[in-house]
Amino acid sequence: MASVMEKSFEPLVLITPRLIIIPTPTAVSLSSYRALYSSLHANAAFCEMAFGHHFPPRTWSDDETREVIQTRDIQRCWERRDLGDFAVALLPAAFQTDPCKELCIIKGPDCDQMLNQICLEELQWVGYAGVRDATTTSLPPREAADPALPPWQEMIEVRYGVSPQFWGQGLATEAAKAVMQWSVDERGVKRFIAETERENTRSAKVLQKFGFTPSGTDYWKEPTEIEWECTKLRLY
Repeated sequence: MASVMEKSFEPLVLITPRLIIIPTPTAVSLSSYRALYSSLHANAAFCEMAFGHHFPPRTWSDDETREVIQTRDIQRCWERRDLGDFAVALLPAAFQTDPCKELCIIKGPDCDQMLNQICLEELQWVGYAGVRDATTTSLPPREAADPALPPWQEMIEVRYGVSPQFWGQGLATEAAKAVMQWSVDERGVKRFIAETERENTRSAKVLQKFGFTPSGTDYWKEPTEIEWECTKLRLY
């Protein structure tokens, strides 16, 4: 596998009415985002909501946080499929004078020009949202008796996490919808999947806002979880 330093990624920013959303291959270099990411995974309430009982809170150093992002997301997701997590921050006030009512996907020279106007380190990071090929990341190994899986474009797992101080404001919904729409428009994704702990009604309600419904699949083979799917391809 190529090292993360050997692969370049297209300059990319997603803008929504309240958020600026940046791929982690860019955000991993920002100490302010790494601090937010580390704080989320050290927060018991966040870990309980996002991952369930099997993922207790843990405290990472800055170097450990960087390594986690690089190995779990950039190398396993971005390098393989050009899909992965995005860092999510509040949109700076200077860009709110003409509110963005739709999703804006900014890339190439226009993205470089925009990023030159923003001090990324000073953004107020609130969480992350991402899409990844579940067949190469989170699903358990397949057995001979298991039914064949659909193409990877129909096995795209949605991930999101927002700091508890911003819960109840709809930011997870706004960020995840933006990343999902980008993946449809730019990467040819045709179906999304997700899983939640059965008692995690908060995450279930967020998924339902995107158009997810229970799928009845057993991809993750976890009886304590509900599996979901969404074939809605126009979210914005």
